[in-house]
Amino acid sequence: MRNSLGSVPWLPPLLALLPPWLVLAGLLGVINGAAASCSSARRLALAWYALLGMLAASLGQVVAAAVQAPRPLQIGDVNVMATSLGACGVVLAARVCRL
Repeated sequence: MRNSLGSVPWLPPLLALLPPWLVLAGLLGVINGAAASCSSARRLALAWYALLGMLAASLGQVVAAAVQAPRPLQIGDVNVMATSLGACGVVLAARVCRL
Protein backbone atom coordinates (compact mmCIF):
# COMPACT_ATOMS: atom_id res chain seq x y z
CA MET A 1 0.00 0.00 0.00
CA ARG A 2 2.45 2.54 -1.19
CA ASN A 3 0.10 5.41 -2.04
CA SER A 4 -1.68 5.55 1.31
CA LEU A 5 -2.11 8.73 3.30
CA GLY A 6 0.75 7.63 5.57
CA SER A 7 3.23 7.76 2.68
CA VAL A 8 2.78 11.54 2.50
CA PRO A 9 4.16 12.60 5.90
CA TRP A 10 3.37 16.32 5.52
CA LEU A 11 -0.32 15.90 4.61
CA PRO A 12 -1.89 14.93 7.99
CA PRO A 13 -0.27 17.84 9.89
CA LEU A 14 -1.35 20.22 7.12
CA LEU A 15 -4.95 18.96 7.24
CA ALA A 16 -4.92 19.32 11.04
CA LEU A 17 -4.26 23.06 10.64
CA LEU A 18 -7.33 23.62 8.45
CA PRO A 19 -10.83 23.93 9.89
CA PRO A 20 -12.98 20.84 9.20
CA TRP A 21 -15.60 22.79 7.25
CA LEU A 22 -12.93 24.00 4.82
CA VAL A 23 -11.66 20.47 4.20
CA LEU A 24 -15.18 19.13 3.65
CA ALA A 25 -16.21 22.06 1.44
CA GLY A 26 -13.05 21.57 -0.60
CA LEU A 27 -13.80 17.88 -1.06
CA LEU A 28 -17.36 18.65 -2.14
CA GLY A 29 -15.99 21.16 -4.64
CA VAL A 30 -13.54 18.63 -6.05
CA ILE A 31 -16.38 16.11 -6.43
CA ASN A 32 -18.57 18.66 -8.22
CA GLY A 33 -15.70 19.79 -10.43
CA ALA A 34 -14.83 16.21 -11.34
CA ALA A 35 -18.46 15.50 -12.20
CA ALA A 36 -18.54 18.54 -14.47
CA SER A 37 -15.30 17.56 -16.19
CA CYS A 38 -16.77 14.19 -17.19
CA SER A 39 -18.56 15.95 -20.03
CA SER A 40 -15.39 17.63 -21.26
CA ALA A 41 -13.06 16.04 -23.79
CA ARG A 42 -10.01 18.10 -22.86
CA ARG A 43 -7.15 16.49 -20.96
CA LEU A 44 -6.55 19.19 -18.38
CA ALA A 45 -10.23 19.75 -17.67
CA LEU A 46 -10.30 17.50 -14.60
CA ALA A 47 -7.53 19.33 -12.75
CA TRP A 48 -8.87 22.74 -13.75
CA TYR A 49 -12.49 22.02 -12.82
CA ALA A 50 -11.50 20.28 -9.58
CA LEU A 51 -9.43 23.29 -8.48
CA LEU A 52 -12.12 25.73 -9.56
CA GLY A 53 -14.81 23.69 -7.83
CA MET A 54 -12.79 23.50 -4.60
CA LEU A 55 -12.32 27.27 -4.45
CA ALA A 56 -15.93 28.00 -5.42
CA ALA A 57 -17.36 25.55 -2.86
CA SER A 58 -15.29 27.11 -0.09
CA LEU A 59 -16.44 30.56 -1.13
CA GLY A 60 -20.05 29.35 -1.31
CA GLN A 61 -19.80 28.05 2.25
CA VAL A 62 -18.37 31.35 3.52
CA VAL A 63 -21.10 33.38 1.78
CA ALA A 64 -23.84 31.06 3.05
CA ALA A 65 -22.53 31.38 6.60
CA ALA A 66 -22.28 35.16 6.30
CA VAL A 67 -25.87 35.64 5.11
CA GLN A 68 -27.16 32.86 7.36
CA ALA A 69 -28.72 30.91 4.51
CA PRO A 70 -31.16 28.12 5.40
CA ARG A 71 -29.52 24.72 5.93
CA PRO A 72 -31.75 22.02 4.46
CA LEU A 73 -28.83 19.61 4.15
CA GLN A 74 -25.99 19.99 6.59
CA ILE A 75 -22.92 17.95 7.51
CA GLY A 76 -21.37 19.41 10.65
CA ASP A 77 -20.88 23.10 9.96
CA VAL A 78 -21.04 22.69 6.18
CA ASN A 79 -24.12 23.73 4.26
CA VAL A 80 -23.97 21.08 1.54
CA MET A 81 -26.53 22.81 -0.66
CA ALA A 82 -24.65 26.13 -0.64
CA THR A 83 -21.27 24.56 -1.30
CA SER A 84 -22.62 22.41 -4.12
CA LEU A 85 -24.54 25.27 -5.72
CA GLY A 86 -21.48 27.51 -5.49
CA ALA A 87 -19.20 24.93 -7.07
CA CYS A 88 -21.68 23.92 -9.78
CA GLY A 89 -22.46 27.53 -10.63
CA VAL A 90 -18.86 28.59 -11.06
CA VAL A 91 -17.86 25.42 -12.93
CA LEU A 92 -20.88 25.78 -15.22
CA ALA A 93 -19.97 29.42 -15.90
CA ALA A 94 -16.40 28.36 -16.71
CA ARG A 95 -17.75 25.68 -19.02
CA VAL A 96 -20.02 28.14 -20.84
CA CYS A 97 -17.08 30.55 -21.23
CA ARG A 98 -15.00 27.63 -22.54
CA LEU A 99 -12.30 27.96 -19.87
